[in-house]
Amino acid sequence: MKSGSHRLSVVALVTAATFTLAGCGGSSDKPSDSRDTSIDATPMAQASTPPSDAKVIKVTLKGDSVTPSGEKVEVKKGQPIVFQIDSDVAAELHVHSSPAQGIEFPVGTSQAQVTIDQPGVVEAEIEETGTLVVQLEVR
Repeated sequence: MKSGSHRLSVVALVTAATFTLAGCGGSSDKPSDSRDTSIDATPMAQASTPPSDAKVIKVTLKGDSVTPSGEKVEVKKGQPIVFQIDSDVAAELHVHSSPAQGIEFPVGTSQAQVTIDQPGVVEAEIEETGTLVVQLEVR
């Protein structure tokens, strides 16, 4: 009787582990998680002026160099954050908020706006290289 109970426990544990791992699985070839928000940056020639209360962060990608490089930037909860991007490659700036926000930007200068509604530290990185751009300290 003990071995039947033990076998049932093992089966339950394996089943639970399988469902947990299936939820974490994924391929880099798949599009962003459906909970992510995808944003297309607007070329600067067509971009509007950022709101007066916005935190403007200038991001530059030239060759292997990215600036800023991991700087901490304080923002208020719900404050508009405007990324002004000057890049020699098209890529994605991934903001690890909840939900995550992926900003697809073209070669040249462009701009995109996000807001973060939960306090904490939120990292923004170049998705393709994993390069940390800024750490947003949301208060």
